[in-house]
Amino acid sequence: MPNCVEGRKYFFLPVNTGYVDGRLPDDRCQEFYVARSGHGLYCAIVGNVVIPNGYGSNDVCAEISASERWRRLARGIEDRGARPGIQLSSTWREFQGIRPFLARDAQNAIAGYKAVMRGMSTDDIRETIGNLRRGTELALRAGFSHIQLHAAHGYLFSLLIDDAFCQHSELVLDALVSWAKDVDSASGESSLRFSMLTGDRRTDEGGRERLVDRLLALPFSFFDVTAGLYNINKQLIYPSTIELLTFRRDATVALAHRFASKQMILSGKSNGAWDTSLPRNVHIGICRDLIANPNFLRDRAMGCTNCMKCHYYSRGARDLTCGRWELTQAVTGLARGRDSST
Repeated sequence: MPNCVEGRKYFFLPVNTGYVDGRLPDDRCQEFYVARSGHGLYCAIVGNVVIPNGYGSNDVCAEISASERWRRLARGIEDRGARPGIQLSSTWREFQGIRPFLARDAQNAIAGYKAVMRGMSTDDIRETIGNLRRGTELALRAGFSHIQLHAAHGYLFSLLIDDAFCQHSELVLDALVSWAKDVDSASGESSLRFSMLTGDRRTDEGGRERLVDRLLALPFSFFDVTAGLYNINKQLIYPSTIELLTFRRDATVALAHRFASKQMILSGKSNGAWDTSLPRNVHIGICRDLIANPNFLRDRAMGCTNCMKCHYYSRGARDLTCGRWELTQAVTGLARGRDSST
């Protein structure tokens, strides 16, 4: 069990593993999340799950449905003691994620995002919200009691909520007020993942504070604070340097002070921030460290070593791997072999 301030929660943040079989979570996905849902973890959020009639960020994304596999996954997480969570998301038909971590031309990416939004009518937006609601109903029936909306990183909902891209953003934000209230009344918890910055200097210098203030006024249970749009700057999404990690922590803490009644999730290799200096409304989000070590909450010395293998799409692979995790599995397997031979 982690040492923590009373009331502080630990989340396994969403990751798109690529562990799918026909748009459904496969046995690897089941084993992956169950292995990481113990040792005092509050909630494990299954990552980047596509809503009905939505589009994945790549061709190995799972899609929420009435399949028994989703119920099995939620039960497996809950049986280990964590709250089953799921992140619902979508892109669009023509979406193509870049492989490099930095775009060659950020302004061209911004123009592309704006073009996508110009092509969406109010009827298209209402249909998308309806698909989100259908996906939410399926997730709740499957046993997921924490529903996160992925409205970050340049995916569809991050554009829809942002008036820098979408002229109908107020329509979307009004719809999300109702959606979040419905989720909370049905399951107890909702969360919103959003990007503080796009990663494009011109866009960000125009001021993002008004958008952030508008988002923090929404009635979500938790706010998962991140930064960057995938096709502009992935270094902001997956911070590794001291400078970027410090920025993520300081910006999240500043928001927590400004919005003291709101519950924030601190992400970005937050291992160094697990102390009493954090505001009480800041909770710990873990991703790469738990990927590297399913027992990380029990043994924080064995976390992510930045081998970068988890960034499988950027590397041209089809599913998640991790050098540290592979080593741990090999050592565990050898130990079991020795035990069985004695």
